[in-house]
Amino acid sequence: MNLRKRHRLGADERAYIDVVPLVDTLLAVFLFLAILAFQSPITFLAIKLPEAEKGKTQRLLAVRVQILPNGSYLLEGKHSDLKTIEEFLKKNKPKILVVEAHEDVPHKFVVYVMDRAKKAEVEDLVISVKKKK
Repeated sequence: MNLRKRHRLGADERAYIDVVPLVDTLLAVFLFLAILAFQSPITFLAIKLPEAEKGKTQRLLAVRVQILPNGSYLLEGKHSDLKTIEEFLKKNKPKILVVEAHEDVPHKFVVYVMDRAKKAEVEDLVISVKKKK
């Protein structure tokens, strides 16, 4: 026989689960994941590529040179000049060089990069375009 008196809890003494810390923790985790998702080692610029009717999407491990509308160059997202590009290509000897030139860039700037790639004995040169819709 149980001789102890049962103690009943009042309405304000009952246990409850506080969800505020849980929500705060989940928001912090989502924020952390969102920052990681949008963090990229490659810098993307607003280069408007010319369109082509034929073309395919490829994933390549290659060196990327971007040519901006004013004729300046970016090597792997960093401002560069032709001499630096040529030295980089000779030193690293990449198999593929991807040239992304803005559609308004004069042809001569693309030819300059192609000439430096030839001197550095790059095997393949890819010129980026965007596919017509």
